[in-house]
Amino acid sequence: MKLKVLTEKKATTALKQLIETCSSYSVTVAWAGANEVVNDMLGAKSKLWKMVIGTHMYQTDPAVLRLFSECQGARCLPPSGRLFHPKLYYFEMPDGYAAVVGSHNLTGGAFGGKNIELSTLLQGTAKDNIFEELRCFINSSWDSAEDIHEGNFLFSYEAQYRANKDKLRELNKFHRLKKPRSGIKVSTFDLTWASFVHGVKSDGHHNLDGRLAVLERAASLFFDRGSFEAMLRPERKAIAGTFGVNELGFEDLDWAWFGGMSGQGDFKNLVNESPRMLSKALDRIPSDGKVSEDDFEAFSKCFNSAFRNKTHRGGIATASRLLVMKRPDFFVGVNDANKRGICGAFGAAHTTLTLDNYWERIMAPIQNSPWWLAPRPRSGLAARIWDNRAALLDSIYYEPN
Repeated sequence: MKLKVLTEKKATTALKQLIETCSSYSVTVAWAGANEVVNDMLGAKSKLWKMVIGTHMYQTDPAVLRLFSECQGARCLPPSGRLFHPKLYYFEMPDGYAAVVGSHNLTGGAFGGKNIELSTLLQGTAKDNIFEELRCFINSSWDSAEDIHEGNFLFSYEAQYRANKDKLRELNKFHRLKKPRSGIKVSTFDLTWASFVHGVKSDGHHNLDGRLAVLERAASLFFDRGSFEAMLRPERKAIAGTFGVNELGFEDLDWAWFGGMSGQGDFKNLVNESPRMLSKALDRIPSDGKVSEDDFEAFSKCFNSAFRNKTHRGGIATASRLLVMKRPDFFVGVNDANKRGICGAFGAAHTTLTLDNYWERIMAPIQNSPWWLAPRPRSGLAARIWDNRAALLDSIYYEPN
């Protein structure tokens, strides 16, 4: 028997050649997706003997299942029970047998050069018992599998695949979280929900009821008006925190509690006279549900565009102020009074924080913190705190000059 190691492109070339020259082929794989090997298999579907495709963790593209569902020998395993994880390609050749066994799933990542893969090509004759063992494994897997259309499986899988697609995309992202800097009073990763609530209630610089009133009134403004641009000027100034010290303000609430921006000239002017781009930026942030890194990047791009040809850029303070007013459950405002504490809690230097690295240094760690991940209390003050929990992190690290 001959053995040959196959990596990325070598495996693709070998499989395509085997599909073309074989008498029949069989496949048992954990996952499948669109790629050129799939195309060749479909082009030679009359040679298909048996195929089993797993669907655990919703990694298999339902479009590929639908293509193979027209092949009589193709079956699948539902994403439940024991994890189906083999990668076996079996060929009956005119002069013997061949098999590719290893790490290559039937996916675009495996056969498109994206993944680092390693498999072994086995070539031999009926004298080599290993081919009989592989054939038995294929038969056993196929007997345990089900028709792709059986019991509305494909319909059910497609719906749940779509629902989980964004989650899978997020799982492919990795952020390098940093340990807290020395001298920080408490690490955000050590804050349980109970200790977080205690810290928020113990804020010696603000009134909790008043802060919650500001955030809840901001939420109602976004809901009632539909957008930042549609708000009346006093309402926009309240959201942006740009009321001057001697101005009357809006509805007798202290809107500066999450950062006063009255000294930001270009920002104030945009809020008063040209709010369209700021509004467009905030529109990129969903009003409810998850806020993704892509949503934030879209916001950042529009926000920065609003300051084109301006003397000063918006910066992290003004941007995070708007984000807090739109989604206090996700974002924390960063300003001179809390920047050192918040950045230190996440292991970042406060002097280097910018809008460009805000997600990596602040938002990613927040979303991996136990207090933020805690389930929502059913009612009362605790539920109100939970609905505004990211914005209220400021209470724990607030240190005014």
